[in-house]
Amino acid sequence: MTRKIIIQSWQEPFHFNDGIAVAFDIFRCSTTIHSLYSLGNDVFLSRSLDEVKQEKAALESRVFSELSQNISCRERYDNSPSVALSLGKSNTPSLVATTSGTPSMFQASSFEQVIIGSLTNFSTLIQYLNEWNGSITLIPSALNGSGHVEDEYAAQAVAIALEGFSENQEFLMKCAEQAKEKIIDSGRPAFLSQKLSTGKADTDIALSIDKFSQNLKIDFLSKTLAKVSATYMQYWLMKSEQTCFSR
Repeated sequence: MTRKIIIQSWQEPFHFNDGIAVAFDIFRCSTTIHSLYSLGNDVFLSRSLDEVKQEKAALESRVFSELSQNISCRERYDNSPSVALSLGKSNTPSLVATTSGTPSMFQASSFEQVIIGSLTNFSTLIQYLNEWNGSITLIPSALNGSGHVEDEYAAQAVAIALEGFSENQEFLMKCAEQAKEKIIDSGRPAFLSQKLSTGKADTDIALSIDKFSQNLKIDFLSKTLAKVSATYMQYWLMKSEQTCFSR
């Protein structure tokens, strides 16, 4: 099977919905999800808070979203990776719902797999996708016309890495570093640093290449709720078994 790679907005019909979709919202939804999961938290997603605000999953969760959205829940926090990391592990489930990040992920729910794209696990993400021979749709979550270029640059970096020397770590780092430089040059990190009290800390985390080793996929439980789980253990188990069989 020939691998097809495409970068496409989630606000238009997908060219194909087989294979893997990778959704990028690095400032800040994707990075918040990775931060929460890295601490061992149970992480759930919703397309929007309005769809789940009466559900038990939301009422009994720590909710991470834009604070302008109203909801009654156990604990409430901004959609901030630095806040997520500062809180540490909790026995209370975490629920993430944002204005464009989680809607883009739910829009892709018909794909075979939906992966959470990020620079914070760039090498692990490329290693996982490199094993896939089917179609790969890379989805920048930013709304059309918003000027939030970071998701597009991150998606481009993944596409270039997969189409190039994807097993060469030096090449992978070059792809990720070039995307990081473009994002910094765009002025978006500086803008968010001024706009948000956690802006600098959040963007620093989002641009920390390979900060995390996990690769995260989304398991859709219903039309309004999903749970995050890891694929990287499956990947390394598969590679380990292949090594054993080849001996």
